[in-house]
Amino acid sequence: MNRRQAIKRTVLLSGGMVFFKYSLLGQASSLSVPASATFGPKEERLLQLVVDTMIPTTDTPGAKDLGVDQFVLLMVNDCHSEQDQIAFYSGLHNLDAFTEKHFGQFFTLCDIDTRIEALNSVNKKSDASPELQTFFKIAKKLTIQGYLESKYVMTEALPHKMIPDPYDGYYPASKLGGKI
Repeated sequence: MNRRQAIKRTVLLSGGMVFFKYSLLGQASSLSVPASATFGPKEERLLQLVVDTMIPTTDTPGAKDLGVDQFVLLMVNDCHSEQDQIAFYSGLHNLDAFTEKHFGQFFTLCDIDTRIEALNSVNKKSDASPELQTFFKIAKKLTIQGYLESKYVMTEALPHKMIPDPYDGYYPASKLGGKI
């Protein structure tokens, strides 16, 4: 094989890869909520409250402020199997019924302490449906991931240092607060 043939094959191969990539992107954009699940403003508000309950706003922005609920939806729709998606949306719908049964009011109407207790009981109680437990596990995992990978956390709260501070063997231990 000479150089001219190698260049021709490389160009054809890379052109085919570009065409293949764009044909897959057209299919990927059609992914959405499974047909058996409904998701509207009520469910969006419920997911925002769940995310906000897991990581509330303090002196730093909470998960709701950083839009982690949208990250959770995107990851569930794009990265989880259809079975997990159906369990996630079904568990989201069942959260209000579970909270009303055990705490006497809907999750959206509860105060922060009751919401925390409700989410903890979803994780611990055996009478919670498998879909509700799946929803909680996925939501918890993705909320933490989305919060830690948000722009605010990566740039303000936990900034990355390209060059770490140098080691100082003579740094006084008293400045460490007695923690060694």
